[in-house]
Amino acid sequence: MKRSVLLLALFSVIPSAYCADFQLERLSASDVAVGGAAPSPALPAVAAKEDSQVPQDLVYKFQQVARDLSAVRNDLTWVRNDIDDLERRASRMIQMNSSDAFFQFDLRRMSGDMSRRFGDLQRAAMDARNLLNLAQKSSELNRLSLDMDWAARDILSETWPTLENSAQRLEWTVRAGKPEIVGYDAQWTAMDISRYCRQLSDQARNVSYDTRALVSKTQP
Repeated sequence: MKRSVLLLALFSVIPSAYCADFQLERLSASDVAVGGAAPSPALPAVAAKEDSQVPQDLVYKFQQVARDLSAVRNDLTWVRNDIDDLERRASRMIQMNSSDAFFQFDLRRMSGDMSRRFGDLQRAAMDARNLLNLAQKSSELNRLSLDMDWAARDILSETWPTLENSAQRLEWTVRAGKPEIVGYDAQWTAMDISRYCRQLSDQARNVSYDTRALVSKTQP
């Protein structure tokens, strides 16, 4: 009888203990699941959108100045050779004491061409300076500004000191000749050519400063 009561008591304890262990395991697993979960990583910040699109009329203004400076640069390609040729002709006339029927005409034409080139560069330089107040950070405007800067540098390297020196030699040679040989207005015309060349190099130096500033202002 005692044995039966003991067995009955034993069987009644086992289910209770089993249930307790099961609840403990479930609670522990739940606790681990909650406590061990890694926090969700913060989402990366969304990249800022680019600035609004550059107005097309501003792009056109940059393109126009770049074209104008490129045109002046291309127009100066053979000018130094032409001036040197005029100086050689003047020197030959003086040595041979003989006039050249076309020399005065070519000299006046060179003076007119140099005046026109200076005017073209002066207008382009003014337009480039006006762009400094309109410039925006843009890859397209920056590319056009770089084109302007290359053209301005080429113009400066073409005019100073080589073109200035050629024009100065022409002026000295003509002034050394007799007016009846080189022409009565040749001295003044040669002086004008020399002055235009100096003005060209000065203007090229100024526009080069402005185009470098444009490159910096438009850098994205």
